[in-house]
Amino acid sequence: MAQHTSIKGRFDIDYIKGCTGMTINVTPNITSAVQFFYEGFDGSGGDNTDFTYTYTTAGDYYVTMGSNDFDAEDRLDSILVEVKEPQLPEFTIHNCASHNVRVEIEDEYYDSYFVEFTTTDNEEVDPLSFSSAYNYGTQNTYRIDVSGRFTDANNSTCGTDNEAFNSINSITNPVLTSVETTNEASDGEIQLGFTLGDDIIYNLESSTNGTENFEFGSIITGATAVISEINTQDDFYCYQINTYDACNEVAILSDIICSVYFDVNGTDQANTISWQTDTVEAESYNIIRDGDLLVNITNSSIVSYDDSQVICNKEYVYNVQPIFASGSSVSVDTAVIANKSAELPAVSYPASTVNIENDVELTWGPPDTGEIPFRRYIIERNIRDRSWRYYDSSEDTTFVDTEANFIGQHAYRIRYDDDCGNLSTPSPSTIPMIIQQGGTRGKEVDYSWSKYETWIDGIRNYTIERLDEAGTVIEEFPVFSGREKAVTFSTNDSENKYIRVRAESLNVIPEFSYSNIILTELNTTMFLPNVFTPDNDGLNDRFVAKGPKVFNFELEVYSRWGALIFTTTDNFNGWDGRINDKEAPEGTYIYKIYFEDAEGRKYDQSGSMLLMRKG
Repeated sequence: MAQHTSIKGRFDIDYIKGCTGMTINVTPNITSAVQFFYEGFDGSGGDNTDFTYTYTTAGDYYVTMGSNDFDAEDRLDSILVEVKEPQLPEFTIHNCASHNVRVEIEDEYYDSYFVEFTTTDNEEVDPLSFSSAYNYGTQNTYRIDVSGRFTDANNSTCGTDNEAFNSINSITNPVLTSVETTNEASDGEIQLGFTLGDDIIYNLESSTNGTENFEFGSIITGATAVISEINTQDDFYCYQINTYDACNEVAILSDIICSVYFDVNGTDQANTISWQTDTVEAESYNIIRDGDLLVNITNSSIVSYDDSQVICNKEYVYNVQPIFASGSSVSVDTAVIANKSAELPAVSYPASTVNIENDVELTWGPPDTGEIPFRRYIIERNIRDRSWRYYDSSEDTTFVDTEANFIGQHAYRIRYDDDCGNLSTPSPSTIPMIIQQGGTRGKEVDYSWSKYETWIDGIRNYTIERLDEAGTVIEEFPVFSGREKAVTFSTNDSENKYIRVRAESLNVIPEFSYSNIILTELNTTMFLPNVFTPDNDGLNDRFVAKGPKVFNFELEVYSRWGALIFTTTDNFNGWDGRINDKEAPEGTYIYKIYFEDAEGRKYDQSGSMLLMRKG
């Protein structure tokens, strides 16, 4: 190996650069006694005559040799050693046809990179560049090792990484098959469907409101991908998939498919549907109504359609499906009620609450129907913000939902129809509160609940209520702000707790709404110190369990080797730190306690404590 000579030529060193963990060897070029300083002159890093030293921390160090054979101002000689932090090389293996590969180096931390295709075939590659193509010949699983190297350095402890891969016979071109808008909102969502090959890197690219500005999105695998947090109600998005044939330096692109968003409005004459997507890439449009094909529009420059074959006051659900070269896109279903000259007045704000049976009770005021031949009220329900569905009907202005499970939001709205088949527009929705239990810390429990939004004037306050098994309120916990509260129960309170939240309106005559009722069960826990000092000074002289009132208590103390040395059922005096009337030695001891709470539930706790005596 090459030797590096110090400034004054009095010693040589084998390496002046490397990574932490590297070892250097020095060779004096003079015969007198010498001392070496490897990290400084404060005694660190060696202040001795050792000729070998290992660096464990990155940095720049002067290796310095001192000799008394020279004058004081001339007895030191040195050379600079650079120690780097090892980093794993960043690289990508690009599969090519006929079992060829190229390795792309994606960082520039090292001066060069040693790529080992096999134990015998390798190549030195520059930073931020590609290796030559290497042919493995046959289909199999292989491993490539990449090591970072500094020039003229000890690279034995620098970063090395490897990656296994399957070679391929041919590159499968990407095919984008579908683009489905699953949530049309300012923070909406789109799901893509595609066909890809195995063991190939595919990149998803997107362009907003056209195909002029495609940008890299992510690497995709499998058959589907979900794109979230995008404005699907005001923008459409075009997608394409590319893969890179590194051996031929050619990008392979899929066909383009663009999302679509649309509006539908009911007029006196028709339901008008208008949409936005890329009219150049689209070949035609399917207009879907109530799940069936209504019409196919072959002129892709047309972006609206009037559906005049509708019945007044009937709800229709539309979708627009643009057709592209390799697949299609689909929008979110949008419903509209066909207009008529005289609308049925809607029901005003309904109210909702939960009774002690955990059933949802709905109430509402009757609309001013005049001479309209009223038929019945229709209750519609929406669970977890999905589509509104018919749930039941009622002859009067109340309804009880006995099937609510409170797994997610339950929303209700009221409609009615008349004997002519005309259906009113839906009322505003009402959503009963749902309370949930969060974390617990001993007897402290976190609760949170959903907002009750039915009252026009708003909410004065929330209150958490504790009920007994008969549904009577036995304790209240005011909530001063927000919809979260930590409730601390009594230490000796071991009974089950039935909890709900009450909302009070800002009306002059307050109205109330209640959430579902949940059961809170808390374990009983005793506190034991981790240190005690049985030295008769009146402070911490006994090892005693403290906490709520418990029954059938038993304490066992073991030595650190597991030998039982003390037991008692006396919960008030505990252990005085003595064994057979002799002082127990200082040290660590193991304890176990057993007890029951007031409800007869059995518990056990264990741990360790330190016995100390003041000297």
